[in-house]
Amino acid sequence: MITISDQPLHESGFLHRIVVLSIVKFPIMFKMINPMRTGSKLVVAIFICIIFVAITGQQSWAQISGGSATTGLDPTNTNPLLLLQQRLSAGSMSAAGIPLEGAVDPSIYIVGPGDSFSISVSGQVATATPVSVGIDGRIVLPDAGAVPVAGLTLEKAREDMLAALRTSFAMAVVDVALVQTRQFYVHVSGAVPRPGRYLALPVARVSSVLEFALADTASVSYSEFRPSLRNIELVHRDGSISAVDLVRYYAIGDRDANPYLTDGDVINVPAYDPNYGSVSVGGYVPFPGRYDFKTGDRLSDLIRIAGGIPDSPNVREIRVSRAANGVLQTFSFSPEESIGSKGGDFELQALDVVSVSQTDESHGLVSVEGRVEYPGTYPIVSGKTTLKELILAAGGPKSDALFRGAYIERSARSSSSIPANVDRYQAQADVYQRMLSSDSSSYKQQLRLTDLGFLSRAYFAFESGLQNRVSVNLMNALADEAKPVYLEADDRIIIPKDVKSVYVLGQVNQPGYLPVQPGMSAEYYIAAAGGRSTSADRVFIVNPATGSYSEMAAGLVYSGDVIFVDRLKPVADNAELQRLVIEESRIKIDARFQTVQTALQSVATLASLIVLIVSLRR
Repeated sequence: MITISDQPLHESGFLHRIVVLSIVKFPIMFKMINPMRTGSKLVVAIFICIIFVAITGQQSWAQISGGSATTGLDPTNTNPLLLLQQRLSAGSMSAAGIPLEGAVDPSIYIVGPGDSFSISVSGQVATATPVSVGIDGRIVLPDAGAVPVAGLTLEKAREDMLAALRTSFAMAVVDVALVQTRQFYVHVSGAVPRPGRYLALPVARVSSVLEFALADTASVSYSEFRPSLRNIELVHRDGSISAVDLVRYYAIGDRDANPYLTDGDVINVPAYDPNYGSVSVGGYVPFPGRYDFKTGDRLSDLIRIAGGIPDSPNVREIRVSRAANGVLQTFSFSPEESIGSKGGDFELQALDVVSVSQTDESHGLVSVEGRVEYPGTYPIVSGKTTLKELILAAGGPKSDALFRGAYIERSARSSSSIPANVDRYQAQADVYQRMLSSDSSSYKQQLRLTDLGFLSRAYFAFESGLQNRVSVNLMNALADEAKPVYLEADDRIIIPKDVKSVYVLGQVNQPGYLPVQPGMSAEYYIAAAGGRSTSADRVFIVNPATGSYSEMAAGLVYSGDVIFVDRLKPVADNAELQRLVIEESRIKIDARFQTVQTALQSVATLASLIVLIVSLRR
């Protein structure tokens, strides 16, 4: 098998190319040697074509088997290890190609085999190419010999190299600079789908390698166990161990919890069972959920990992619950104590549960839209701010506001199926799916205690998803002696404009908006709209605020109302509706047939009884 840029090409394709080149080039060669005899021309032309194809084929073969086609990154490659190797290979061409967080710290950076240094004497580069540290850990300096530098910090290695160079260049200014970092292998073990050996750089952190080792989470054998990202051990070649807490690094950006890698490090990721080795936090925090427990965890550590307590007066208390020796214990702290020495240093244990409670006066936002002087979003105290107070804060309604068409939308509805503590590291698609289906799941649980039929339950669930309005008459709510209407967070108040018109649609000859005439009935507006059509049936008056309708053609109509004239016959406007109409007609016919059949059977049964009675009397 032969490949061009990792794409397969069979040998037959290569031979086919040679044949095509021969056919194309043969007439040209034959014409070039025209003065010769025909037989000689044929032999010479064939010979020249063979030479040309051989040269061309050799170049093509070089491109196929290697050469420039294999250099650079291959974006079609999905193997994370190969991608990392390609990225490191591409980055090793120059110092500018290495991603850095800034200049390396000479007191932290550890020199190793493969690091390249530039040596300058009196401002001039002393060597044509950078000098690299050998695999034995020594660097050979010009006129100074070999200096062991592997395992030293960059600061100490530069001091040793400068000391060696000054013996030969005592009268010159000598300097040494790190121009290129090395590549080395680290080892990943433990609860990862892809354990093994990975390429790394000395400027890379633990998370850089684990991004590849944890890329495929579908191959984890035991789903009840999870990788403990807070208890990772970084084992160095000298036997020392550095603690790694990636959850802390991701949550608050603590770089000490995500250290740099060195040659031959072993990254060990332990596994833990959330049912036995976790701590939970819930309530008024940005990221509630269960986190793997780490020995020495304090209350302030867990709260910071969960996003911290918002700077809000809504926070009332922080409580730690613990089951010890069959007894439930609780420890309470104020918001100030949770970040101070009293509560912040409180040491947690596995399976502790931290809850951040809110005050009863929870603040929120409400939007006012439509015909008010200052529409927008306003802060309220849920359950205490009234509708009247908010309308007055918005400047009051404008003169063209349609009060009878105003309404309040309330989107918040509690559901028992939404978990109290959502796992921050759970697949987000699963979380969203559970939240979207929470209402229907909750209603299914509630409706199981009723005797409603299947269609009634489905209709109830459908209607409950549509009805999100507050049952209130806005005009009456703004009156002086009216009963107060309390608002909740995220309410939406809509006050439409009064266009002084009535909308007529359906089976009328000229549907559309008509000027409102006080005291007139629906029949007046139907006549003003050109009268009923030949297919007109019942008339409905729709209220703009509640959406309720009344079947009263003689009823009074007000500004903003909608008059709908239904069809007399079931006529469909598209194929799908026509199918539904036909299906409905079939059901009605079947129902009538069943009724007639039942009636005939009843008559036949009654006649049989009468005949039997008469026969017995005789």
